[in-house]
Amino acid sequence: MPPKKNNSAEEQNSHEHLVDTKITKKFLAFSPNETVEKIEELLDIKASDFETIGYVYVIDQNGVLIGVVSLKHVLQSKPTTRLEEIMFKDVVSIKQHSHQERVVSVALKHGLKAIPVVDNEKRLIGVIPHKTILSIFHHEFRKDLFQSGGILHAKEIESIDTSVSKLVKARLPSLFLGLLGGLIVASIVTNFEEILNSYIILASFIPVIVYLTDAVGTQSQTLVIRLLATEPNFPTARYIIREIKIGLFLGAVFAAMLFVAEILGWKQVELGIVIGIAVFFSMVFQAFFSVYFSVTLAKFKKDPAIASGPIVTIISDITTIMVYFAVAIVVLELL
Repeated sequence: MPPKKNNSAEEQNSHEHLVDTKITKKFLAFSPNETVEKIEELLDIKASDFETIGYVYVIDQNGVLIGVVSLKHVLQSKPTTRLEEIMFKDVVSIKQHSHQERVVSVALKHGLKAIPVVDNEKRLIGVIPHKTILSIFHHEFRKDLFQSGGILHAKEIESIDTSVSKLVKARLPSLFLGLLGGLIVASIVTNFEEILNSYIILASFIPVIVYLTDAVGTQSQTLVIRLLATEPNFPTARYIIREIKIGLFLGAVFAAMLFVAEILGWKQVELGIVIGIAVFFSMVFQAFFSVYFSVTLAKFKKDPAIASGPIVTIISDITTIMVYFAVAIVVLELL
C-alpha cells in the first residue's frame, strides 16, 4: 500500500532537504569484470542517455557499491583492462536519507564532481550530479544567509514581485523577539538606577561591552555552524573546550585594553576594574554558549543556522548586562 500524501509545508520542506530526492538513475555502473573496451562501445552508442559520466561506478551482483574510477582513467587504460584492476575500493558515498547539506560538505571535502548515494546495505541507488551539487550549495548558502539575519522562509521572499505582507511576515518574528529582549534589558538596567546615578560612567560603557560580547559569540557560532555542515561527527567536547580557551584569551586582551582606556580617559581605577572583569566573563560565557547552543540544536535535528540570529543575540545582551551590573555592585562595594 503506497504511503499517504502529506501536503503540509513542513512535510514538503523535509523532503526538500533529503538527498534521495536529488539523485539521478542515469549513471555509469558496471560489474568489476567489465572491460574498458565494452564501456567505450556503450558510450559510443548511448553517451547522451547518461546524466553524469564523470565517474564509472563498480557494483557487485547484489548492486553493492564496491569501487569507483574516473571516466578519464578508464579511457586512458588498455581496452582489455577490467574495472577491478583500476578501480578505487575506498568509495566516498552518502546515505539516501542524509540532509542535503551533507552533499555539499562531502563534495567540498573530497573534491568530487558527483556523489554516489547508497542505502543501508550499501547498494548503489543513484548519483547526485555536478549541477545538482551546485544547486544545493547555492540553496543552503542563501538559506543560511537569510536565517542569520533572522529572516524566515527565504525561498518565498526572494522575488522582486513578493508582496509586502509576505515580507513583513518573514521579518516580523525575529524583530519581535528583539523587541522582547530589548524590553528585558531595559528593565534590568532600570533596576540598577541607583548605581547608575552614582556612577554614570557605567552607562557609557554598555554599548562597547555588549558589542564585544555579541561579536565574539557571532564569530564562534559562524565557525561551529560551518563545521557542523562539513564535519558533522567532529568531537564536540573538544571543540567547546577550545572555544572556551579562545574566549579566555580574547576576554583577557579586551579586558586589559578597556581597563587601560578607562584609566587614561576617566582616571577611575575601580570602574576600570569593573569594566575589565565584566567584559572578560561576558566574552568567555558567550564564546561557550553560542557554540553549545548550536551543537545542541544540531543534536536535536534542528538547523543550527537559526541560532545565529536574534535568539543568541538577545541572550547575549541580557547576560552581558546582568554580569556587568553584578560585577559593578560587588567590586564597588568592596572598594
